[in-house]
Parts: sequence; C-alpha cells; structure tokens
Amino acid sequence: MFTGEKVILRATTEADIPRIYEFSQDVELAGLDCAVPRAFPSERTRADFQNELKDNPRTAFFAIEANGKYIGNCGLMGLGDPHGSAELGIVIGDRDYWGRGYGRDAMRLLLHYGFHYLGLRRIVLTTHAKNLRALRCYLACGFVEDGRPRKALWLEGEYVDVVNMSMLREEWEGK
Repeated sequence: MFTGEKVILRATTEADIPRIYEFSQDVELAGLDCAVPRAFPSERTRADFQNELKDNPRTAFFAIEANGKYIGNCGLMGLGDPHGSAELGIVIGDRDYWGRGYGRDAMRLLLHYGFHYLGLRRIVLTTHAKNLRALRCYLACGFVEDGRPRKALWLEGEYVDVVNMSMLREEWEGK
C-alpha cells in the first residue's frame, strides 16, 4: 500500500467489483481509455478480477482509494522487459474526483513505485488528443510526448491522433 497526499494505492478487493463494473459500463470512460464501449455482464468483471488475482510477474495493478472509497485503478504492464520499460495505465472512474488532483497524486505514487522499487528505466503511456485532462496531468507529472500517429484512432465518429508519451528515470529523478 502506498499513501499519497490525496489517494492510497492498494490491492483491489472483491468489495471493489461493483464499482469496477459500474465504471466499465460508462461510455465516456471507455472513450477516454481509447476503447470502444461494450456492454457485458457483471459476471465478466468478477472473472476478470479472479484472473487479476493470479500472480502475474509482468503486471502490477492497484486500486485507487480516496476518502475510503474506490475511485479507480492504475498499474504498470509489461514488467520484466529486458530494456527496463513498462506501460502505465490509469483510470479515475468516479467523476466526483475528476480534475481535482487525485489522478496526479496516483501517478506520482505509481511513478515512484516503478522507478524506485522496480528499478525501471522508462515508463510509457498512450492516450488520444481529445483527452485533454489526461494530457495536462501527464505533462504536469513530467511525461514527454514521443510521437503522435495522426488520425490513428476512430473515436466518437471521427479519427483522432494517438499521443505516445514517456518518462525516463533521470527525468523523474530531476523532478
């Protein structure tokens, strides 16, 4: 468990499943995550949770908690890469916590975990050009844009740019 100024990163529990399912059915959240919205039964969320509990040395997932409430999740994927790189993912599903620094606090904790505890050299992430709130957060945390495949993603009736970003350990250490 890691404690920040506003959030706690902790293991996901079975009690979080109803909120995870609620967030998975939110069409706007799916779009922010570069995904196509899909309706699926709650049993799939439970099955995904059981799958996540299996020990996978290539991933490190955390629930994001604020004020004693599950508000989203984050994690690092692709651990064990021979070049010391991993991909970061984060979702703040509870709209009451959007734009108020909770995501930024969770990002700081996750970056600390990746660079300090896991010894990563590079952390990457991908979003799209319409996700302005996330882009502001990532830039404020020290991520740098690596590239922008133009009109590479079909989203809400139009093609949008994909934004690839990264942070190197030395950039994190210099913050």
